[in-house]
Amino acid sequence: MDLVKELKKAISTGKVYFGLEQAKKSLRKGEAKIFIVAKNCPDQSFSGNSIENVRIIRFDGTASELGSICGKMFDISVVTIVDPGESALIKEQ
Repeated sequence: MDLVKELKKAISTGKVYFGLEQAKKSLRKGEAKIFIVAKNCPDQSFSGNSIENVRIIRFDGTASELGSICGKMFDISVVTIVDPGESALIKEQ
């Protein structure tokens, strides 16, 4: 699976949240399905393979690189996938 391609597809066809605070909110609400986490994410609770049955996918790049892929002009340490849309991210579990 090409993570970058599937992430872009999820952003354009599904529902995603950007940032650590949004990830924590979606986790509390039970909305999150997948977290995509940059290697320099400051929150160590995102260092495992899952949190409360939400899969964590490691992005082998920095928050700056993840932000650029997402089309943002700022760092993004966590992308939360709520609805993958046409992306195969959920199917790859």
